[in-house]
Amino acid sequence: MRIETMNYRNTSGWLVLLMLLTVQMQAQVNGVEFGKNRVQHTKFKWQFYQSPNFNVHYNQNGLELAKFVTQVAEEELPTLEDFIEYGIQRRLNVVLYNNFNDYKQSNIGIGLDWTNPGGVTKLVSNKMVIYYSGDHNDLRRQLREGIARVLVESMLFGDDLGEFAQNQALLDLPKWMTDGYISYAAEPWSTKLDNELKSAMLGFQFKSFYQFAFEQPKLAGHAFWYYIEERYRKENVTYLLYLSRIYKNVNRATQTIAKKPLKDVLKDFMQYNRDKYFKDIRARRNVPSGRLTVPKEISKTDYFRFQANPNPKSFNYAVVEYKRGLTRVVLNENFISEKVLWKSGVRNLEERPDPNYPMLAWDPKGTRIAMIVWERGKLYLSVYDAFRRTKTIKSAELPFEQITDMQYMLDPNTLILSGVKGGQSDIFVYKIDNQKLEQITNDIYDDRDASFVAFPGKTGIIFSSNRPSPNAPTGDTVLPRSRFNIFLIDNWNKSEFKQISQLTNIKYGNARFPSQYNTNHFTYISDENGIGNRWAGFFRTQAAGIDTMYRIGEDILRNPEPKELDSTLKAWNKTEPDSIGFFRLTTDSTYSFPITNYQSSVLETRIAGDNGQVTEVNRQGEFKFLYKLKVDENVLRKRNITARPTEFIKRSSRLEKTMNENTQERTDLQDSLISKPVNPASDFFETEFVTDSAVATAKLMGTMAPPRDEVLNKMRLFPYTRKFALDNIAANLLSNNVLFINRYQPYNASRFLIGNQQPQVNLANGNVVNALTRFTVMEFLEDMKFTGAFRINYGIQNKEILTRFDNLRGRLDWGLTYYRNTQTFGVFDIFRQITNLYQGNISYPLNEVQSVRIMAGIRRDQYLTKSDDRVIGSLTDPTLDENFLNARAEYVHDNSINPTTNIWNGLRFKAWFELFNRLSGSYQSNPQGGDFTFNVGFDARNYVKIYRNFIWAVRAAGDFSFGDSKVLYYLGGTDGWLMPGNNVVMRDNLVKQRYFNQFVTPAQDAAYVYESLAVNVRGFLQNSANGNNAVVINSEFRLPVFSTLFNKPINNAFLRNFQVVQFFDFGTAWNGKFLDFKRPDIVFGEPGNPVQVVTKAPGLGPFLGSYGFGARSTLLGYFVRFDAGWPMSGFFNSKPILHLSLGLDF
Repeated sequence: MRIETMNYRNTSGWLVLLMLLTVQMQAQVNGVEFGKNRVQHTKFKWQFYQSPNFNVHYNQNGLELAKFVTQVAEEELPTLEDFIEYGIQRRLNVVLYNNFNDYKQSNIGIGLDWTNPGGVTKLVSNKMVIYYSGDHNDLRRQLREGIARVLVESMLFGDDLGEFAQNQALLDLPKWMTDGYISYAAEPWSTKLDNELKSAMLGFQFKSFYQFAFEQPKLAGHAFWYYIEERYRKENVTYLLYLSRIYKNVNRATQTIAKKPLKDVLKDFMQYNRDKYFKDIRARRNVPSGRLTVPKEISKTDYFRFQANPNPKSFNYAVVEYKRGLTRVVLNENFISEKVLWKSGVRNLEERPDPNYPMLAWDPKGTRIAMIVWERGKLYLSVYDAFRRTKTIKSAELPFEQITDMQYMLDPNTLILSGVKGGQSDIFVYKIDNQKLEQITNDIYDDRDASFVAFPGKTGIIFSSNRPSPNAPTGDTVLPRSRFNIFLIDNWNKSEFKQISQLTNIKYGNARFPSQYNTNHFTYISDENGIGNRWAGFFRTQAAGIDTMYRIGEDILRNPEPKELDSTLKAWNKTEPDSIGFFRLTTDSTYSFPITNYQSSVLETRIAGDNGQVTEVNRQGEFKFLYKLKVDENVLRKRNITARPTEFIKRSSRLEKTMNENTQERTDLQDSLISKPVNPASDFFETEFVTDSAVATAKLMGTMAPPRDEVLNKMRLFPYTRKFALDNIAANLLSNNVLFINRYQPYNASRFLIGNQQPQVNLANGNVVNALTRFTVMEFLEDMKFTGAFRINYGIQNKEILTRFDNLRGRLDWGLTYYRNTQTFGVFDIFRQITNLYQGNISYPLNEVQSVRIMAGIRRDQYLTKSDDRVIGSLTDPTLDENFLNARAEYVHDNSINPTTNIWNGLRFKAWFELFNRLSGSYQSNPQGGDFTFNVGFDARNYVKIYRNFIWAVRAAGDFSFGDSKVLYYLGGTDGWLMPGNNVVMRDNLVKQRYFNQFVTPAQDAAYVYESLAVNVRGFLQNSANGNNAVVINSEFRLPVFSTLFNKPINNAFLRNFQVVQFFDFGTAWNGKFLDFKRPDIVFGEPGNPVQVVTKAPGLGPFLGSYGFGARSTLLGYFVRFDAGWPMSGFFNSKPILHLSLGLDF
């Protein structure tokens, strides 16, 4: 709609003028939608197991994992309830993915795409998302952490909406404290955590606990609770959290437990741990001595899977480089040149490196390097020939769900893989040329780090596994949880009966990365003493005989007696066995001993060919060191290295001894503290459900977990059906933020008429203050969501309704939106404006941070006059009606993160093209206009971290309109500016305009169909300049004062979110062609006075400019901004223009 000329002697024209005095308009800064993406490569088919307390959802090939997770969940729940002292109130939901890359495709937790000045209430979810990494122990840890999070959040905030909202407002614990407690409850302190804390304490980059907690909140929080356990007893851990919740104050809680305020407890924590770790490293060796030493700084780029060329004369090595979402495989050739063998990813501050890929391995002679990568939902193998400098094998697809390790075997055509199929991690031998696969192990246990060994008298594959013994049974009720030890399997025996020998039996920690060291020794990394040191094992074998195996039907007999053989044949109605096999047995023995005593753990190690070389990677401060080492025959001969236990291992030994003594004295604790022997293999429950127990027993908090076969019997398998639930809600009594879908409003020429007392652009339904309710209902897997919003002003007459549906199930996302805006105004409220918008949208994610989005719809604007005898002409006034086709295409890039309120890091960028086509209309007041309007624009925002959450935020945005009719942009003011009252006031006998400059009129030779704002340009009124083109540049330094400068907990939301800003704003608006821009003029005068003064606006170059200061914080639940801006006409030589606004900054 376009209205420019009016005849005030005509009643209808007068009615239209009155009607347009308060037309709504939308802001375009904090309401701009950016957002990241989840890229789906796989179409998942879901089912779920239901047990008494859990629903475990899994997809194809995840059946066995789901059985494991369901049983473990029921087993771990009583322990966690007892520790946290809180019981679940409803079934917990687990979403299980088969691997990390499937997990990355999940839409769960992708976040909201809208902001709210009063905040968003995210309800406590009883849902957790986990994935199988190839290690059942890690899967158990993820599950415990998910259960602990639900219990802790429910305990702290409650389950129902009212209780949650009340507690969320009153209880404000630091995130490091709650996340750390959840981690502490889920995972006992370990050698891995101990080494991470040691690196943090001895690195000197953290001068205080709060700096440590800011950079590594989860580790800092976990370490804090472990410190409370060490110094103030374990039973006081949960009691301290309980008191913090009751008192709503952490300081009072620590005064009760530790008799000192929290700041002193944290100071003691730092001193205690530094002293402990300095004392520990004094008698340890810092670094190994090796031929190839490569230091890599990891403050910005991290390095993984270091692979040195096994040729003793070569200095070549390959390594995986990872930098904020970007991954490269780099081949360094003799420290002279580098070649990138593979690269992937996009810069993303939230991305974390893939735990498995890319995977690298040199062949024994160092002539070629194999590489496994994950791309487009599949695994691919490539082989690069280092001599010919080309790939001989390109992207051969591998038939695995995931691969956790790869080594060459005896020749360049054979690989040993630790791969996952059907939820099992087993060992395979793979022929590259014909893609033939041979499975070596086949059981529930995690078999990893496999490599070929050849000792005198025996050859085979050495590997690490969490099986409790060589012949441990497998089955549905077997739940792997043992430590990793080293095992040897006979790979030459092609039958399914292979001898497995256990080579280590460590008491603490794990034994990993085994390989052959020399003729009689193997080597591995063990953290049994608390630090990942290199150990060696002397291997010896003796022949023990030959076993005979008979297969009869489904029965397998080993060395049977004649009577047993005859009875089995008779039972199967056979005269002879189906097959007979023979295999040689040996008695293997080892003697293991440490050969290093390092200060920090070995992170990675590989065998470098068969030339008596190994590689090691360890971390020292902000550096990783890559070593290529020769076998130390002298150490093997003397065996005189002592790997002293750390303080953590010493404490663990003392606690274990005390527990054993107490267990012997209290027989009533035998069942809970001593693990029961595993049932014989014949008793294992292998099939699906046999019977259904109809008896539901009452579950008491802290009771013993039910027997595993009982859990299996109670499990039920169901197909997945979609379930929807309320996910979040925002309710504001004070709202002027934007429902961004209605960005453009009909052009309103009456803003420039003398006598219009409220020409300013008011947000939110044409009123300064409104009430807004907005909520999101999500499908369980968050692949579909419904968004609804309702806003009404306090006069009840004006309202907005928004409904939106989004389908995110596939690679291509799509949605539908309906928006309705109704306003009544004018004399006796007889005028009504109604806008209806019907829109569809699609979005195609290019990757996690980039996407292409297209929106198209029909917009209808109606203007009605209610018949009223008190208003002459109201009965005959016509209804105005126009319909437009709207289309918009945009490219979005967003790699930003939002660490705290109004603070971002990273880059957000959007560029768009828009089309408006008038389909029909009741009026056209300007004959110069036409039916087509085009608009192109961009909005780029970069956030640079300075210190902690102190940032420099920069924004550049532009809109350029062209076509038969154009969009008019008003320059000046702020987004969300509260502008109550009239625009024109009398002060000191002078007429002053407060919000909107009515003297800067639009071009008379242009036709306008819509209008919008160009903000922020503080220090200027709205419409300080206008035109069909506009550009705005903003620069802000944002400093959260108390949370950045004070090393103490801040429980008050106003103080924690209090920020001061210093800004520079530049902007310009002009009519005409794209490049015909110049600095705008500024007009001074009084209404009704023909004498006006026109001068160049203060600024810089083609831009009018301003500078100033501001403050922001959360007040009564709302984010409020106050700014004082001065035009660039000198240095504070005039009064500033003050802006009070609601909502976040750009």
